[in-house]
Amino acid sequence: MSTRVKTASALIGAATIALLLTACDPGGAQNIDPVGKVPGSEEKSQSTQCDVASSAVVDRIDAAVGGHDTAEFANIQEGDGGWYLGATIVPADSNDPNDDEVTIWATTDDPTSDDFDGPLYAVNKTAKDATADESNSASPAPSSFSADSEAAQQVESCVVEASDR
Repeated sequence: MSTRVKTASALIGAATIALLLTACDPGGAQNIDPVGKVPGSEEKSQSTQCDVASSAVVDRIDAAVGGHDTAEFANIQEGDGGWYLGATIVPADSNDPNDDEVTIWATTDDPTSDDFDGPLYAVNKTAKDATADESNSASPAPSSFSADSEAAQQVESCVVEASDR
């Protein structure tokens, strides 16, 4: 064999081995361990039970966001002063280019009750924005409810996990 053939064979062999070895590692091109879809999410163990609100609560959220958006379910988490409700609102029109949004609400009445008729408060900015242009908008949340509270973050996590399924 000539030197050229030996060099070419060695290069092809090295390239083949390199390709085989890199095929085992995504090299950062793919996220093989996705965690969440929200900015700044970290891997968390889901230590809280994600309970679901009654359909009466979901209907109230649906009415509060108006006809251009719709809510299909709401997770609940009990916190100081009442319950936090997390709901994903989606555009009612499938051709609407807007994204699904996670909204955080609050109430002082039991949200698992089938005859829920308690107050509904918009807690996070997304919920407030979703109701801003509606005549039957939800009231601003009392100071005892905060979008930064542990219960609000837990219910938001529940909604994100349920949406990912």
